[in-house]
Amino acid sequence: MRKLLWLVLMGALFTFALAQSALEVWKYEDGEYISLPSTNDLARAFSAFPADGSCNKPEWQIEFTTEVQVAQWLEWSLSATKWTWFVRKPGDYYANSVTGTIASNGDVIVSFSGFDDPTYTGTSSVNPEIEAYYTVMTTEGMPDQNSWVRAPDINNLSYTLTDSQELHDGMLFYLWNRIKVVNCNSASTYRDTGYIYLTLQNQKPWIDEEGNYVGNLENYVTNER
Repeated sequence: MRKLLWLVLMGALFTFALAQSALEVWKYEDGEYISLPSTNDLARAFSAFPADGSCNKPEWQIEFTTEVQVAQWLEWSLSATKWTWFVRKPGDYYANSVTGTIASNGDVIVSFSGFDDPTYTGTSSVNPEIEAYYTVMTTEGMPDQNSWVRAPDINNLSYTLTDSQELHDGMLFYLWNRIKVVNCNSASTYRDTGYIYLTLQNQKPWIDEEGNYVGNLENYVTNER
């Protein structure tokens, strides 16, 4: 009996899969219709649930559904991904050399790893680390002194950019870096490399890990009417 039920289920799924028909898609842009190839990365469409009927009924009710599944997209930019300081004398120095933008149509979590104080790259130093700080501002101007976060503590933070019109339009931010070079930092190069992660929270299952359509896209046509 179990084998029979399994065969019936597989037959139903196979029949449903056969009912999907890929459709030709056009994009209207700059006053022209542009035919998109079946392998395009913008939009694809399928028809499903064929129907027919035949009898002498005076009225027919035919259910028809248009379903649009929209993937979450992300656009970001950074004016730079490296600071290089050239320091002749000890001091407490600030720089806001990095400007960034981020836009999406869904929640995005921003998290961090690997951030630390730049460490001496030579063989030995009286003080092998340079104290570093970071802060992010959404307006121009000097950072508040209370806004600075020590480099190692960055890794414990995460921020959720919630779905909003501002996020859809694109959010502008300014990333500041601060270093404290002291007398006991020996002459040489100090370096640290960290990572910023942007994690989409509302992605569709028919988008693969690289952000492309999955190969069996037709299987994601839902059976909901």
